[in-house]
Amino acid sequence: MTFLALDFETTGLDAGTGRVVEVGAIRFRLKGGDCLEEACMAALVDPCMPMPARAISIHGIRDEDLEGAPTFGEVAPSLLALAEGAAIVAHNARFDLSFLDAELARLGMSRPPSAAHDTVHLSRRAFPGRASYRLGAIASALGIDSGLAHRALDDARTCMRLYAACARQLRRSAKERRCNTGS
Repeated sequence: MTFLALDFETTGLDAGTGRVVEVGAIRFRLKGGDCLEEACMAALVDPCMPMPARAISIHGIRDEDLEGAPTFGEVAPSLLALAEGAAIVAHNARFDLSFLDAELARLGMSRPPSAAHDTVHLSRRAFPGRASYRLGAIASALGIDSGLAHRALDDARTCMRLYAACARQLRRSAKERRCNTGS
């Protein structure tokens, strides 16, 4: 199965009024519990609006960083090509998918149907009882290098590695249950 780890940095938290300012996406497969990256993309995106101070305080992306950046409409074809046939993996998937859907709707497009896996939910199942399931916190607790927090490609890569760790742990737990019940 092919996956697309996806992360957006945005101008705010509401997909109806906010815009994407950075895309990070990694197409990958799992083999023997390891991530095999097939392709990736990282792009700053012109949101066609001024960058709010609150957003800058989170990801550090400023208006001057976005000068000359492509619009979402210009990066969408590459992103959709990368996502073709892949299940989307995101940390708090509802957030990223709401922005993807809103940006595509502004272009008169819609997202092709695909499965979505939320690493927040998966990590709660795989690693119950943790103090925090924020991406950086759970990655740190599991020894996963998270690069620069709140930068799209680093967060997508962290999410990909967290997904693999969750898959390994959930397989291990299922095997233990089968062995303990004799099924």
